[in-house]
Amino acid sequence: MHASRLVPQRHRAPDSAAGACGKPGQDTLLLLLPVKRASDIIYGARYARRLQEWGIKVSVSLLHVTPAPRRCADGLPRHSASECDALDPATQHMMHEAGLYLSRSHISFSTHIFAGELLFTILDAAELLGCHEVVLPAQRHNGWPRRFSGGLAGKLARGSRGTTILLANHEGVSSPVPV
Repeated sequence: MHASRLVPQRHRAPDSAAGACGKPGQDTLLLLLPVKRASDIIYGARYARRLQEWGIKVSVSLLHVTPAPRRCADGLPRHSASECDALDPATQHMMHEAGLYLSRSHISFSTHIFAGELLFTILDAAELLGCHEVVLPAQRHNGWPRRFSGGLAGKLARGSRGTTILLANHEGVSSPVPV
C-alpha cells in the first residue's frame, strides 16, 4: 500500500474524533475522495479504514463536482431554477449516503460540492483543502470508475501540485497512477 509522507498541517481533525487512531497531537493524513455516485465512496473509505488500522490518523473530504453553470452573453453565470432544483436534492442525498458510510466506519469527514470542470476542480479542491492524497476508484467494468482510472487519473497525476493521486481497489489497497 502507498501512503504519502505526512506534513505538519495547521488544520487537524479533532483528537477526540470517534475512531481516530494514533497519539494526541499526531498529524492527520488528509484524503480527498471525489464522488460521482454514493457507491464510489467504498473504495476510498476502505483505503482510509486500512490506514486507520495501521495507526495512521485520517480525515476525509468528500467532493462532488457539478457542471459549471452556463454563461449568458454578458459573461455572468445563468442558472435555471429547474436545473438547480432537480440537481440539489439528488446530490445532497448522495453525499448524505456517502457520509453515513464513513460515519459507520468511524472516519472523520467533511463534504464539499463544487461547480466547475472536473479535472481543475479536483486539483483546486485538493489544494484548497490541504489534502495529501486524492483517492480514486481503481478500474472496474462500468463507465465512471473507468473514466477516473483512465485519462482523468493520469491528467490529475500530471497536473497535481504536490498532492499524491492514488487508485484504490475494492479491498482498499492503493496504487499510484501511472503517469
